[in-house]
Amino acid sequence: MSEQKKSFNNFRTILFVIVICFVCAFVLSLLSSYLKKPQEEAKQLYQNKQLLISAKIVSPQDTFQIYHQGKKIPAVFDEATELLKPSKVAEKAKRSDVLSLYRNRVEAKLVDSNGNIYSFSDLQIDPIKYIEDNQKRGFSDLKYKLLYVIKPNDETEESIYGYVIPINGFGLWDAIYGYLCLGPDADTVIGTTWYDQKETPGLGGDIGTYEWQKQFAGKKIFQESTDGQTNFLRTPLGLQVVKSTVEQVYGNSPKAKSAIDGIAGATITITGVTEAYRSSLSPYRAFLIKAHNNYRGQ
Repeated sequence: MSEQKKSFNNFRTILFVIVICFVCAFVLSLLSSYLKKPQEEAKQLYQNKQLLISAKIVSPQDTFQIYHQGKKIPAVFDEATELLKPSKVAEKAKRSDVLSLYRNRVEAKLVDSNGNIYSFSDLQIDPIKYIEDNQKRGFSDLKYKLLYVIKPNDETEESIYGYVIPINGFGLWDAIYGYLCLGPDADTVIGTTWYDQKETPGLGGDIGTYEWQKQFAGKKIFQESTDGQTNFLRTPLGLQVVKSTVEQVYGNSPKAKSAIDGIAGATITITGVTEAYRSSLSPYRAFLIKAHNNYRGQ
């Protein structure tokens, strides 16, 4: 074979590779562009659902639930009222119903260091840009901190169902992000979730499981003193995850009301979780005190 023919064959091979690479890059670019919006919508749906799970409005099995006559029972979404109504059967919540319920009952607000609450329009802040710009580093250290107010399911309930505060910190491997939902007294925990965490499966990763998260319900974020009273201005604010069990560490003392059983073999993760609750909740103290006093009619 002549040198000229070899060179031509080499050129064709190189050209073929270049064309294939270009076509693949073009197809991947189109797919990325085409899938970007659905991926963003799926991510938003997931976070919305996690917030509602922390509020015990959506169950870990993706069904709606409400408290009726003091008991938690299955519920379905009523399109006419855009609220939940009791149901005898637990049905999987539809994507559209989750989004509609979220829009109807969850309102994003902002609070300052003095505990004053604002709407985004009050401060002329774009909520989408605000959340996108600050989601990775968290909201608690900002001048205006993010707060979600959950409205009641119907007018016969409390004027506020609860408050959800974004929680963020660091575990063993990476940043961790979650939600903590408080009742209308701004002290009693309704529930919590960790929607983004990369901890070790079977160890620290258990912070993302319902079995571990369910023990948060009823805990107090303001620590009671030994006499059973709470000094909201000075008492430690947060939730402590102990290394063993709450019963072993605190027994029936007031501190037990603000403590949660740990996870064996996940010391660094549970230490990070404790710090995440402390550092994320502390900047909201002024607001939480105001909300608590309003609830008590003080």
